[in-house]
Amino acid sequence: MTAIGDFRHRLALQAADEIEDGAGGVTRSWVTLGQVWSAIEPLSLGDRLSSDKRLGLLTHRILLRHRTDVTLSHRFVLGSRIFSIRAVRDPDERERLLECPLRQQLCVPRSMAR
Repeated sequence: MTAIGDFRHRLALQAADEIEDGAGGVTRSWVTLGQVWSAIEPLSLGDRLSSDKRLGLLTHRILLRHRTDVTLSHRFVLGSRIFSIRAVRDPDERERLLECPLRQQLCVPRSMAR
């Protein structure tokens, strides 16, 4: 059981918003759907290497209160860190919690991206 004090990280839940640019392409931006309190933990190297290959490399796992609007097309943001959601599951099938394995996206500072 997770104690209420473990949910000390406030993450933004975001969804992609694609807008047609008029030239046949789209521009993607991210819209914050809400803030969620969660427990987030980095995965050990052993957990990372033994993770399900279909999910890709996993870096973190979060637990949050159960909600029905979290999907694989969303992402979580914690400060400047961005996490893509690799799976969503109800760990005890009682609709109390959600567990999401995550992959932290690498962010390149603009000064280095040139």
